[in-house]
Amino acid sequence: MVSYNKIINIIIIATFLSISFSCNEQKNENKQVVKIKYSGKPVIKFENNSYDFGTLEEGEIVECSFRYKNTGTAPLKITKIITDCGCTVPKYDKKDVLPKEESKIKVTFDSRGFRNNIYKTITVETNADTSKILLILTAFIKNNNTLNY
Repeated sequence: MVSYNKIINIIIIATFLSISFSCNEQKNENKQVVKIKYSGKPVIKFENNSYDFGTLEEGEIVECSFRYKNTGTAPLKITKIITDCGCTVPKYDKKDVLPKEESKIKVTFDSRGFRNNIYKTITVETNADTSKILLILTAFIKNNNTLNY
């Protein structure tokens, strides 16, 4: 013979399982991902293609940002960024930039070992029609050390 407590326990467990399954179904319904189909092409527009750090002391580490916007009608993807030396380090968000959204490329420049006028290039490769864009950094590096020849 089944005791009254066992029947109550079975009812409680059955109720709990029923609630759990209905909550999971609701969670799955709410997690539907809406995929938007885009037509057209991405277009990348930078606010500025160059940045002048002005006069720096040799050894200074400085930063700047290049802001850009996707003015096209499809997601923009930066596929690669190439610098002309290891003194220039770019950082950027690797996710797609949707139409009308903005983002930025943050660049760190280390002036150690440089003097006088410098000209550094950063090549940004994208999935846009203008697939390669050149960004330019300039500065004048002061060096107080004298050279002995």
